[in-house]
Amino acid sequence: MVMPFRPLRETEEWKRGHTGELLVARWLMRRGWYVVPSYDYSGEDGFKAPRMHGLRDGFVLPDLDVSKDGQRLWAEVKTKRVPTLHRITGRMEHGIAINHWKAYRRVQQESGCDVWLVIYEELARRLVVGRLSALEKNARFYHGDKMDRSGMVFFLRDDFKPLPVST
Repeated sequence: MVMPFRPLRETEEWKRGHTGELLVARWLMRRGWYVVPSYDYSGEDGFKAPRMHGLRDGFVLPDLDVSKDGQRLWAEVKTKRVPTLHRITGRMEHGIAINHWKAYRRVQQESGCDVWLVIYEELARRLVVGRLSALEKNARFYHGDKMDRSGMVFFLRDDFKPLPVST
């Protein structure tokens, strides 16, 4: 049976993720940051991830390009219900696809601006944040394809810092 085509922006997964992106963008703006939402530049009908293009290659951009008082950074926002428990290590973790992690590292290298990973933990209604290069120090890599074709990189939940959600 052929499943009917459903635009990406109509999926529950996209809506949940976008809710987190809007929450983080508003949190930053309330604190004086200027935000360029990369997801606004996702091609016709929002079908393509926004990219930084070069002559030979390109890289998926983090969700937000953020500036304040001469400081600029990138923020990649993930919406997760809760951190996950890795049964073997007993670690609480948050993960992203390895191919996105590689792209964000290249965006950081080419732009000279840090990439920060911001997680919206839905059940706790909490924002946590970590600089990608600092989170990598305790990262765990999964090279199978059960969760994502490229594999996954997992970061210790304890390496993220909480952000106050209220104004």
